[in-house]
Amino acid sequence: LVQAIYLLFIHSTNQRSTMSTPFRSTATFAHASPTSVSTDPTMNNNKRQKIDETTMASKYSTGAKTTSPTAAANANPTSILTYEVVGSGASVQVLSSHTILQLVAVVCDETVVGRNEGVYDHMWIVHDPMEGKSYESGEVECMSDLRASDHRLDSIEGAAHVGHQLSLEYDYGTTSTYQLVLKSVEELSDGEGDRTTFPRRAPLPGQAKLAPYQPGPGAANLNELYPGLNKFLFVDDDDNLEIYLFQPGKKKVQGFVRKEYDACCHMIHLPEKFASVDDMLAALDQSVRVDVPSMATEWFGVTVFPRNCASNRLNKYKSASAYGLDITVQRGSEQVDSKAFLQTFPKTAAAAGFNQNGKPFKANERGWISYRNGVLTVCRGNSRTIKSNAPSPGVFDGEHKHEPENDGTIVGKVNVEVNSLQELFCAVEALW
Repeated sequence: LVQAIYLLFIHSTNQRSTMSTPFRSTATFAHASPTSVSTDPTMNNNKRQKIDETTMASKYSTGAKTTSPTAAANANPTSILTYEVVGSGASVQVLSSHTILQLVAVVCDETVVGRNEGVYDHMWIVHDPMEGKSYESGEVECMSDLRASDHRLDSIEGAAHVGHQLSLEYDYGTTSTYQLVLKSVEELSDGEGDRTTFPRRAPLPGQAKLAPYQPGPGAANLNELYPGLNKFLFVDDDDNLEIYLFQPGKKKVQGFVRKEYDACCHMIHLPEKFASVDDMLAALDQSVRVDVPSMATEWFGVTVFPRNCASNRLNKYKSASAYGLDITVQRGSEQVDSKAFLQTFPKTAAAAGFNQNGKPFKANERGWISYRNGVLTVCRGNSRTIKSNAPSPGVFDGEHKHEPENDGTIVGKVNVEVNSLQELFCAVEALW
């Protein structure tokens, strides 16, 4: 059983990479105070050097081809091409004069491709199903005679058509496969900024409108209340971090956390609602301290139920547990101030289904949040239903449940770097 579950996890790695791609941030919070939020879309704290037109074009675009009939139309005037990495909630922008290599470089620069790897860490190939062509990295021909460094985007017929899709197989699909969809084609005007700012992460509408949220005097500090959870999520390396909290629509899940570290994928699934947000955070805080992976396999899953849960689902999950791999536990603490979160972050508590009067919320009034290493999204309404071949019941029941059904489901979205639990919810509170 353990081996079967393990093989299913390996098989589903490529599917997860297309559904959930963490992005690095372009905004940051003030580090001095755990109760304040500030954003600056011009910040660039990425580990890798920014791939701009000056360095990339001079090094890789020599002799780039523009033989397509569409090339002349796209090349003069230059177009801004916005590509979405499917399922990520964010996009990148390149110019029509950039090469396919430069497109992949900015995707690597702005996302956690593979396992936080770069454009030169593995070989890769880009497929264009519209023309039936494939473009390879490197200079050595392996699966195609077309080099990504020799072909500009305006040499691709589909680069003029919104909806055109490219498929990136990083490490030839061994570690990840990404679908890149062209969302818009806009003419680059003279007053639209320096060309050297491209390639870049696409700015989000409303990014500059995020107003700082500052809890009042005496407000709870989540970093101090839940230090284990804060350390697990943000103090240690968080490049491969995904956080999904609260119930999306009518789906039977309250949260899912995924973090990769030391070559292990650690997942936490919350199938049942807790008595309060503080009870939920306390259970997570306890779990990350006591439910630790053995590192014997590449993944480890924990399904966490409330401490005093009497749900029939608890026994079903326990009976399906695989010791040391996919376990079911009950966690929580008796000494929890159940109103600390509600009083400090009232809008977020209400979205989670809790308010001062204790009245239940209807499904369409509830909301949920997702944070994927630099992209914070808050949603209200229904989430997508995505089929899965993963074993059930188990930790994978929490995966792919928080994808917004459509753009109308998204209440707010921002590129932001979060460095603590307090900062996360300060940003969330500001977005409702």
